[in-house]
Amino acid sequence: MDKIVSVLAINFVLLSSLASAQSASDLSRKEVEEKAMNAKLVVEKPDSLHNWKSGASINGNLTNTGLVNWQGGGQAALTITGIFSGFANYAKGNSSWGNLLELGYGITRLGQDGEAQLRKSEDRMVLTSKYSQKFNQSMGFAALVDFRSQFDKGFKYDVKYKSKLTGGDSLARDRISDILSPAYGLASLGIDYKKDDRFYVMFSPLTAKTTFVMDKELSDAGAYGVEKGKNMRYQLGMFLNASAKLKLMENVAWQSNLYLFDDYKTLDRVDIFWDNAVLLTVNKFLQASFNTNLIYDDDIRIPKENGTLGGPKIQFKHVLAVGLVVKLK
Repeated sequence: MDKIVSVLAINFVLLSSLASAQSASDLSRKEVEEKAMNAKLVVEKPDSLHNWKSGASINGNLTNTGLVNWQGGGQAALTITGIFSGFANYAKGNSSWGNLLELGYGITRLGQDGEAQLRKSEDRMVLTSKYSQKFNQSMGFAALVDFRSQFDKGFKYDVKYKSKLTGGDSLARDRISDILSPAYGLASLGIDYKKDDRFYVMFSPLTAKTTFVMDKELSDAGAYGVEKGKNMRYQLGMFLNASAKLKLMENVAWQSNLYLFDDYKTLDRVDIFWDNAVLLTVNKFLQASFNTNLIYDDDIRIPKENGTLGGPKIQFKHVLAVGLVVKLK
């Protein structure tokens, strides 16, 4: 009897040990599988996404002037403007890649009822992509591509001409631009400098500039420097881009972006694109802004009042606006 009990006890101990070993083995296997799965998930996750920063904002502005029996003169006006700005920036180690898209369109309704006229007040399409590879803390080799155009037809209003019926002076409008007429493309290689987000400058001794005039009527007229009947003009020159961002005071910031291009064939004529903006942030959704845009291009002939082409002049636009801002992350 004692032998039987001893044998049973030994068997029980052996079975318990085997069961414990099997349970431990199963637990270890489960832990190993979980760790392997987690490791696999970590490996499969694209780490490059952590190096991207992106965002966008939509700005809507509304301006209204109403006149009823107003003897002081003037004209009723309603202006609606929409602006989209989006960015996607990549940075890892000494490499950085910045992309910016700006779209804007505005329209003004002048007058009331049957006398109302619609005129374009804003039309902007800008795409910029810039890559930089640093060779020290603040300088690096850089490549830039920039494209600019507009969405809609542009007119010069109140152009004087002689009426064939009366022989007197009459007013009309001349179409002077359209989508991709003009459009400007830049491809540039050079060196850039950036110590922090407040100031950036890039200089390129090797820049190709292309002017597009895809509208046949404007192309046949030789508008924007292209040969008559041609759609594109190619130039090779040097390029400078400088931008600055400063905080003037609490909730007030200033931004400036300057583009200079100089054709090697005409070094005494520099093309200028210069944008400035003063932004006043009232709250999360309300913002006031004052924007200026300056353009000088020796190839752009400014029409005179009688519709004939004159010489190149400084083009300047300024907009004071208060509107709603929605930021997208």
